[in-house]
Amino acid sequence: MAASTIVYALAQSATNRIQMSAECTELSPKIMTQFGNGRYAAAETLLSTAITCGADRARDTCAGMIMNNMAALLAASGRMADAERLAERSVKTLERIYPPDDLVLLRPRWMLVATLTEQGKIAVARDVFKRMLSIRTERPEDRAVVHGAAAVLLESEGRLQEAESECLATFQAWEEAGHTETRYAGAVVSRLGWIYIEEGRFDQARQALDRGFSIFNSSRDTVPMDHIKLLNLRGVLYARQGAWEEAEQNLSAALSMADRQRSVDPVFLRTLLNSYAYVLRKNHHRREARLIEARAARLPPSPANSTVVDVTELLAKRTPAKK
Repeated sequence: MAASTIVYALAQSATNRIQMSAECTELSPKIMTQFGNGRYAAAETLLSTAITCGADRARDTCAGMIMNNMAALLAASGRMADAERLAERSVKTLERIYPPDDLVLLRPRWMLVATLTEQGKIAVARDVFKRMLSIRTERPEDRAVVHGAAAVLLESEGRLQEAESECLATFQAWEEAGHTETRYAGAVVSRLGWIYIEEGRFDQARQALDRGFSIFNSSRDTVPMDHIKLLNLRGVLYARQGAWEEAEQNLSAALSMADRQRSVDPVFLRTLLNSYAYVLRKNHHRREARLIEARAARLPPSPANSTVVDVTELLAKRTPAKK
């Protein structure tokens, strides 16, 4: 399950809880607007200005939190390697000026855990997670961050029952915080859907994915990759059940949306293309499948430890039920 269920709104909430300098408060939305529109050079120039504003602590706090928001935005679009680099810079910047158990570090460390896990760098992610556990969390939304990070790690290690428990604890914490209809709650139920697919609990998986679509449709901070990855998961679910036409429809819709994005992580795109080609062949669309396979072959290969869902790997594990 992709950890780009990481959310920009979650990262932004960390910025909102810190007392920022007037210069940083003014610069931050300008930087994020430039960055979100793909004008990276302009954003970097503005970030350089932020780094030079105010006293050292204010300057570094400003830079650290803006880089965290940049990482979240990249992760939301599926650019995990780039997001990891910015998340690591953010954490290192903030760790130089805050005690290791300061709450300011919670969400930046979570962002780093998520981007590392998405790329299969589990050992490093677990080390960062251990540093998260040193932070005292009293608010339900802060506990949700810790439970969510635990779920991501446990799932990546194949400990699905424990990951499910952590997902349920995460959702309960968001419920206590009054955030059950937000993008980060949608990410939790999407992850539950993937766990249920892996465990062959298809009815529960369908319910979770339907709830995820409902949340993402109503949430104001939803991004296209949320829908793309849910469509991919629903395509995987149908394929696992042998419902090949429905699987093709969902994977086709996911690919169509992905092709309209400025950039998509090549690891995710490759797995989506492979899944789509597999399903096309099951539906006897061999010519279309060959074209999709050729496109996938031109992309960088997926690393062996990638955590992105690939329907061909899933179907190799279990024989799908008849439609």
